[in-house]
Amino acid sequence: HGHGHGHGQSSSSLDICGKHGQVMTNTSMERTVAIASSQVHKHILSSLFDQHHLMEHLHGLKEIMFLGQGAFISSLMDGLHAEFESRESLEEIHMISLLNVFLASVGSTNAKFLPQFVTDRVQVRLLPIDDTVDSFWITGDGDGNNNNGSDDADLAKDGWDIFSLGYAADAPLTAVVHPEAMEKYHLVFNLLFRLKRIEWMMNNTWRQSTVLNHTLQILISKYGTVELGPSTSTQRENALTRTKRLLRKFSMTRQSMLHFITNLQSYFMFEVLESGWKTLVDKLSSAKSLDEVIASHNEYLDEIVAKSLLGESFLANANAKAKEGEKQKQRKKGGEIYKIERQLRRVLTATFRFCKIHERIFSKALDTIEKAGEKRRGAERKSMAGKWGFENFDPDVEGSNFFNLAGEGRLEEVEAVSEEFDICLRNLLAMLTDRINGTAGVKDVDVNVSISSPSPLRAPVPVEADRMQASNIDSLRFLTFRLDFSGFYGQ
Repeated sequence: HGHGHGHGQSSSSLDICGKHGQVMTNTSMERTVAIASSQVHKHILSSLFDQHHLMEHLHGLKEIMFLGQGAFISSLMDGLHAEFESRESLEEIHMISLLNVFLASVGSTNAKFLPQFVTDRVQVRLLPIDDTVDSFWITGDGDGNNNNGSDDADLAKDGWDIFSLGYAADAPLTAVVHPEAMEKYHLVFNLLFRLKRIEWMMNNTWRQSTVLNHTLQILISKYGTVELGPSTSTQRENALTRTKRLLRKFSMTRQSMLHFITNLQSYFMFEVLESGWKTLVDKLSSAKSLDEVIASHNEYLDEIVAKSLLGESFLANANAKAKEGEKQKQRKKGGEIYKIERQLRRVLTATFRFCKIHERIFSKALDTIEKAGEKRRGAERKSMAGKWGFENFDPDVEGSNFFNLAGEGRLEEVEAVSEEFDICLRNLLAMLTDRINGTAGVKDVDVNVSISSPSPLRAPVPVEADRMQASNIDSLRFLTFRLDFSGFYGQ
């Protein structure tokens, strides 16, 4: 079935039937060979598309590896969260439980309508715990943005960092979905999966803060501020004011981060993935040979990688086997896009850190409120029985710290991460603008459309590279507009 061919080699050494199968020769012998060659191509393609369901597999890859199935991913996130929360350490996370989470998510969402031969090929992967591949999150790495000591604890490796999905393509699909293509699928999956995780955490912080605000309002309306602090009213007022300021700061920071995450996600979904898929479907429906199919799929992935701001320069980095020197070379080669990709990761790290701080502070506060509620209910039962209830304020539970929310350091911590986010985002937008305006040395950046082993019969097509470059710049312009439609960060 033609799967012995490498991913770029010509599937027929006789490319004399021209680009669209039209016969370009005159002698009857040559014409006969051309027609035979065209029939061989037809046979190979019909085998790939009809017997081996190439389109369904590519669509499945898009739905799973590019997170096209929204409900499935949300369900997977909930399941993984519950699974990781119940484990004390990374060593306790087992493949079998993750597999069950995955299967439950497939079974309970639209993903169950994907063909079984697609869902059967999806693999749950557990990456080695001691993997030395650079973490996705960027800690203060000499760039002076390591502001507080909590960073490293917040960014420590957890279950989410070792979880991944894969896809087991077999022959003859591997002619098209070759190992290098799979690496790109993983690369994009890693970015999208972390974006989804941040979105999931953001929604969780919103839920936490809603509960907390609600509880505070009830307490204040029911008991006044009397029970919210120690005996002196000024301390109490200060604690309340500080708490309110903290909650307001959390809420404003969350809003601007959510705006960023939501717009970045819709850019990926519509501008990058859907439009790329549409182009691929068009190209594949008119492909005349295996070569054209392979080339179209390679271009589809290259364009997605480039528009996702990941750039090929990161591929060497994603591949743990790459030698250090090779990494350096790659980084230089795609220097600009490499910088943009790092900057995007910095912005995402700031949002991730914000969610971690939020989770830490709020879960403590909610625990404290829970305890306070229990004590108060106990006191109310006593007083109904005619005994003394709360003789006085309980410093243990509701001390001047006001449910652990009024501590001085709290607000500073949130302000620091909020400022870091603003600065990182401003820098990212500046880099994108430079790239759009061509001031970032766009000419040096390799556009990756070269087929892995160009045959002399198929000269490189500069037109394709130019089209791709223009299309990338258009997408970046659109992204920049979406991320900064109020002009706030452009100042």
